[in-house]
Amino acid sequence: MSNREFSRYEALNLKIDEDRVLTYSNIACPLDCKYCFANEIIRGHENEDGIYLSEEQFGLLEQLPADIKTVMLGCDTEFLQDKTQALQILKRLTAISKDISVITKLPLDDKFIAELAEIDNTLRRNGNFLTFSVSLACTKSKDKWELRTPSVASRVETLRKVCEAGIDSMVAIRPLIPNIEPCELDEIIDATKDYVVGYYSGPMYLKELSDDTINAEELASLGCVVNEEIEEVHWMPEGNKFLKIESPKLMAYLQNKIEQSGKILFEGAADGMDYLREGNHA
Repeated sequence: MSNREFSRYEALNLKIDEDRVLTYSNIACPLDCKYCFANEIIRGHENEDGIYLSEEQFGLLEQLPADIKTVMLGCDTEFLQDKTQALQILKRLTAISKDISVITKLPLDDKFIAELAEIDNTLRRNGNFLTFSVSLACTKSKDKWELRTPSVASRVETLRKVCEAGIDSMVAIRPLIPNIEPCELDEIIDATKDYVVGYYSGPMYLKELSDDTINAEELASLGCVVNEEIEEVHWMPEGNKFLKIESPKLMAYLQNKIEQSGKILFEGAADGMDYLREGNHA
């Protein structure tokens, strides 16, 4: 894809990153997690119409070249906050011959999950597939980091039902929160390992350090790695710069726990999609 074509997609909040396209909506997320970068991305560019994908965006998605294999939805908001619109989008996207990735923190009822399963069946008949991820970054520290999110138990229950519906699923332990206790990771994996293909995690991105989230002294005591300057994040739309905070010790603990559970820690959702594309479906 030429630089000019990249620019066309970028101008409409569609970010091409290697073999995937990430959709950005500028719709505010109602969950307002403390670690989340989404509100920083959309500040000053709020989408007040609430239309997740415009006709112009659909037009470009329909023109994606063959080497772009995956459409990743919900990159700057909670995609399933408007479930009716989400289903309409998913059904329409089944026609563009791409795999689709969805992530949520919201519980889903049986009727909605049945609709997702039918969408997955349609994709599979066309040689593609749907992956479903639940975001679970913490357990007992939820009220600090995710005060407005549904309970951990409700998300695990949704994951169980989605798995039973035959949809390939993953858990996003993302970001890897530097100062959570390792037992929280144990709880997440023990509760979900029977329902997933694998897990993915990654750094925390913040505009600044503070006592309200995490400060420099605490990061140092935890052996975290923080980039010295705010830098551009390659998978976000241009102009978005954040501090990147990595937790090598906690990541090593997470990887070991996942290996012990018999599952895989992917680098990200795209890595998990590649694994599934090779035929490693549930």
